[in-house]
Amino acid sequence: MIVVLMGAPGAGKSTWVRNHMTGTEHIYNIDAIRANKELDVNSYTNFHRKRAIEAVQDGKWLIADATHTIKPHRDLWRNLGDRLGIDTKLIMLDTQLATLLEVQKTREFPVAQKVVVDHYRKMQLSKHAVQREGWGSIETIKR
Repeated sequence: MIVVLMGAPGAGKSTWVRNHMTGTEHIYNIDAIRANKELDVNSYTNFHRKRAIEAVQDGKWLIADATHTIKPHRDLWRNLGDRLGIDTKLIMLDTQLATLLEVQKTREFPVAQKVVVDHYRKMQLSKHAVQREGWGSIETIKR
């Protein structure tokens, strides 16, 4: 199974992972980018994507914990599932903008307001488009 979480920064994706992981799946998470501004984002992301793909190919479940508000980022995981014959599930964390902005005030490494708003808008635009993308199942969690 490949589970892809989608939502703006602060939507509750990492909290969902902590509450639902069993410890046997591979967790794809690139939050370290927020904490370390000196990282080469492309190299870091590519390295972790490669590790996640290898884990799925080795038979592990994957939980992809990232915003995924951009279609090509979602397509990577859905296409991987299609190619390997593995079920995919998209979980959309549809969180109100005011909540997203409040969450940033409590984070050790907050995301800039402009970035939060941008991902929030992309999320709202994507909510209906994902229905046509070919996911095995889609779940929406409103917050």
